[in-house]
Amino acid sequence: MKKRTPLTFEQATLKAVSYEVHREKLHRLLVRADNKSDRNYESLLGPWEDLQIFFRMLRSWASGKYYAPANTILMMIAAVIYFLSSFDLVPDAIPGLGLLDDTAVICCVARANLTAISKFRKWEVGNLV
Repeated sequence: MKKRTPLTFEQATLKAVSYEVHREKLHRLLVRADNKSDRNYESLLGPWEDLQIFFRMLRSWASGKYYAPANTILMMIAAVIYFLSSFDLVPDAIPGLGLLDDTAVICCVARANLTAISKFRKWEVGNLV
């Protein structure tokens, strides 16, 4: 029996490239991630808002309405892939701890992209009209 190794953020980043190219595939990924984030709202707490920003920014980028740096898009897609993976550093099946590594990844990606996120939020507010 082949032993499965946990997904790393680097592996998620490599997978993210195919989602960056195939935007319909990205849309399906975001639907799945949105559903999981809604089911796990209480476990995510602080990072939940960052994740929602990732979803909105990626959707705006994928629809061609918003431009964002390629590395920002790639990191956000990788964070979403990592979040969706049930077999990562701390498996999601472990009650109370399963999403701990996911929240850490989400927070790190958000902090690494504060400027891009700030620009997106300003753009988003200006386009609500």
